[in-house]
Amino acid sequence: MDIISILNSALRMSAPIILAGLGGLFTHKAGVLNIALEGMMLIGAFVSVIVSYVTGNVIIAVISAIGAALLMGLVFSIFGISFKGNFIIIGLAVNIFALGFTSYILQTAFGTRGVFSNPSIIGINKVNFPILDKIPFIGPILNNQTPIVYISLLSVILVNFIIYKTKFGLYVRVVGENEEAAKAVGLNINRIKYSSVFISSIFCALAGVNLSLENLNMFVENMTNGRGFIALAAIFCGKGTPIGTFIFSVLFGFADSLQMRLQSLKIPGSFIQMIPFIFIVVILTVVAIMQNKRRLSREAFDE
Repeated sequence: MDIISILNSALRMSAPIILAGLGGLFTHKAGVLNIALEGMMLIGAFVSVIVSYVTGNVIIAVISAIGAALLMGLVFSIFGISFKGNFIIIGLAVNIFALGFTSYILQTAFGTRGVFSNPSIIGINKVNFPILDKIPFIGPILNNQTPIVYISLLSVILVNFIIYKTKFGLYVRVVGENEEAAKAVGLNINRIKYSSVFISSIFCALAGVNLSLENLNMFVENMTNGRGFIALAAIFCGKGTPIGTFIFSVLFGFADSLQMRLQSLKIPGSFIQMIPFIFIVVILTVVAIMQNKRRLSREAFDE
């Protein structure tokens, strides 16, 4: 197998995980466990396809996807932040609603199940930078990607700057680390948490658009396929840092790309589809063991 082709594909497969992970990082830093990443991505993917089909305009489709994801973020925030509900239960409710709602609309409005594909759906094309082809090895990997893939790469730098170099990032970290201290200095806790969820929603919407209008140019029921939860795993494996989240997102994207390549071999399909999730379990196990060893070493040192 061509390693450059695999890595090019891995970068493309990593983009939705990177975006969802970076978006979820804001809520993670603010002390909000955003289980609803999956549902926000799915709604973004669905709305972008439907609006693209109806209007034939990609820009309107992307804006609509962001609006729909923000609406889901608002619902999540109202019940989880304002009403002090359980974030896990509310997040799962949002995910279930997104899955059921998209399936229902497909059946009732478009008379189809499973997949919605139509020539009227306008997708987002890949971008070719001839100058990148001149750069050995790295150039062919980075070139011929879609715009949102490049946005995901630039977002790592942007998110790292916002979280560690701006007042807003400082406020988010203070709220997540010590709410009482944040209240003592006059910070509006709910406003900061709401803002974090809304930022997360925007990133998830772009991740959904990447899946539907860039990778497939169609909508498939449950097309996120657990990527929201994979993004959460990337956040925790990356110790809640933008760079760490990015690295593990790319690793998980590589596993996803590998299983796509292996489908051409005479290996049972069910086993191949397990590869990304087995990879995640192995990575999480290794990270947990390493963290446990460091904790035991610190305890031994303190004694």
